[in-house]
Amino acid sequence: MLERLAERQDEWENMVRALRCPSHLVGDVVQEAYLNIHKYGKEHKVFNEEGEVNKFYMFVTLRNCLRVEYNNKNKYVLYETFYSEEQESVANELYEKAFNDLLRGIQNESDSWGAYNSKLFNLYFKTDLSMRKISKGTGIGVTHIYNSIKRYRETIFDKFEDDYNNLGKIEKTLNY
Repeated sequence: MLERLAERQDEWENMVRALRCPSHLVGDVVQEAYLNIHKYGKEHKVFNEEGEVNKFYMFVTLRNCLRVEYNNKNKYVLYETFYSEEQESVANELYEKAFNDLLRGIQNESDSWGAYNSKLFNLYFKTDLSMRKISKGTGIGVTHIYNSIKRYRETIFDKFEDDYNNLGKIEKTLNY
């Protein structure tokens, strides 16, 4: 099974690069995917009925291996996690600085709202908990949580709209 997968090594490496993995780790991620497939993969999942490789299965496996490589359990990955020395340029540095400044600004803003609002903000935006699960766990009504989250979004958007737009302009100048 692995020999058939290895025939398309270049394709898997390109998939990992498309996930913004630094080039010095691409081979490691692909090898980790091979190990996972060898250990856990079932041939009927890896290959379709015609005997061709299931590209979606490979993509998910490669993505998961990349996340494990960075020990990231969250669905969002910070830009700085994938920042690579070999891609260093003025545009990258500007983007990284602007992105980190935006995150710090949002964190400082949420911290200034007081303990209750700050905790509710962090519970919703930094975890995968739904409003209903937060409500069940805290005893706060779903309507109150919804209205609070809506107010948080509006406040952050109003205060940081220009910073976010500038970040988008910098990102367009990067060559990926």
